Amino acid sequence: MRRLPISLLLVVIIAIFGVGLLLDAMFERYSSKPMDSVAQVSSFGRGLAIMLDSAPHPEGLIDHWPVASDYRVSFIDRQELPLPEPLRPAFEDGEPLVLESERGMTIYYFLSTSQKVISVSSDQWPKEPSDGLAWVFTSVFYIGTLGAVLLWLEPLLHRLRLLAHSTKSFGEGDLKSRVNSQGVSYIKDIETDFNRMADQIQQLIEDNKLLTSAVSHDLRTPLARLRFGIDTLTEKATVQDRRYLDRIHRDLREMESLVDSHLQFARLDNVMDGVEKQHLSLRDLLTECVAQFYDDEVEMQLIEDNLSANDRLDTFGCIEHLATLFNNILQNAVKHARQKVTVRMSLKGGAKEITISDDGPGIPEDQRDWVIKPFERGAAGANQGYGLGLAVAFRIAKHHGATISIDRSESLGGAQLHICFD
Repeated sequence: MRRLPISLLLVVIIAIFGVGLLLDAMFERYSSKPMDSVAQVSSFGRGLAIMLDSAPHPEGLIDHWPVASDYRVSFIDRQELPLPEPLRPAFEDGEPLVLESERGMTIYYFLSTSQKVISVSSDQWPKEPSDGLAWVFTSVFYIGTLGAVLLWLEPLLHRLRLLAHSTKSFGEGDLKSRVNSQGVSYIKDIETDFNRMADQIQQLIEDNKLLTSAVSHDLRTPLARLRFGIDTLTEKATVQDRRYLDRIHRDLREMESLVDSHLQFARLDNVMDGVEKQHLSLRDLLTECVAQFYDDEVEMQLIEDNLSANDRLDTFGCIEHLATLFNNILQNAVKHARQKVTVRMSLKGGAKEITISDDGPGIPEDQRDWVIKPFERGAAGANQGYGLGLAVAFRIAKHHGATISIDRSESLGGAQLHICFD
C-alpha cells in the first residue's frame, strides 16, 4: 500500500512542474513579441531624432509627415514635458523616455540643437496580455494537472472494478472467483490478501462440508448395527422388555432422521450448483404445493390478487428445489397455525410476490434473524423438527435470486413470510 500514496505524490509533482514549465515557455514566447515591437519603434525614433536634430528646418518635415504612416510624430516644447530632476540629465544626454498611458506608449527624444522634444508613437503598439489570457493559462494549468491525475487514476479504477467484481462473485457463491494480480497494480497487496482470504474461506467451507457429510454418513453404520441388534433382541424379549425396545426404536428413528437432515443440508449447496434450471410457472407450482396441505384441522386459503389467466408468474429455476422451498414454509405455517393459513400470489411491477401467513403465535422480532439459521428453532417450535426448514428455504431462495422477509400478519396475527422473485 505504500506504493499508492508515493506514486500519487510523484504524479502530482511531475504534473505541476511539467505543465508549469510548458506554460512558462508559451508565455515567454508570447511576451517576447511586445519587446521586439518596442525595440523597433525605439530604433526608428532614435534615427528620426538624429536626423531632425541636424536638419535646418525640422518643423517643415514634421508638418508634411505622411498621414498614412504607422508612426505619429510631433514637436513639443521642453517646458511642456515636466521631468523629475533625477531623469533630466540622462534625457538631455540623448536617452529616450518611454511613458505609458491609457492610449498606449509614447517615446520622447530630446533634440540638443533646437532644444525641443519630439514624441513618437505608433498604432502598432502591442497590447498587454488581457485578463482573459491569464484565465486561459490558469485553466490550462489546472486541466493539465487534472488530466495527469486522471491518467494515473485509470489503472487504479480498473483494478478496483476487477476487485469489486471478484468480491461480488465470491459473495454470490462463486468460491473460485479470484483477482488476477498480474501486471501493474497500485493495490497488489489488497488483491493478494483478498485471494489469500478467498482461498482460506473456500478451504474452510469445503472442509466443513466434507466433515459434515462424513460424520453424517459414518453415523449410519453404528445406527444400523444398533437397529439390527435391537431387532434380534426383540424376537426373544418379554412383553415388558419390548416396551423398552420400542422406545429405543423410536429414538433410533429420530436419530436416523436427524442424520438424514444433516446429510441433506450438507449436500444442498453442491446439489444446487449442479442442478439444471428451466423456465417454470410459480403459479402452477405453488398451487400444487398448497393442494398437498389441505387439512380438516387447518383451513388453507389460496388467494390470487388481480391475476389474469395469462399471468403465470414465470421464473427460471429448479422445480424440485422451489417445491422444497414452498413445502418447507407451508409445513412450518401449518405446524404453528391454530385454524387458518393464507397463501397470496400477486404481480407488482414485474416482481412475483408470494405471501404465506398463519394465525399462530408468530415469530418474535428479536428471533427473526437467527431462526433462519441451520438447527435453530423458534420458541414456538422448540420441541419440533431440527430447525432446518426455514434455513433450507432461505438457502434455496438466495440461490434463485429471490428474497424472503419475516413479519407479523396484520390480518391473522401470526407469522408472515414474504417471498419476492424479481
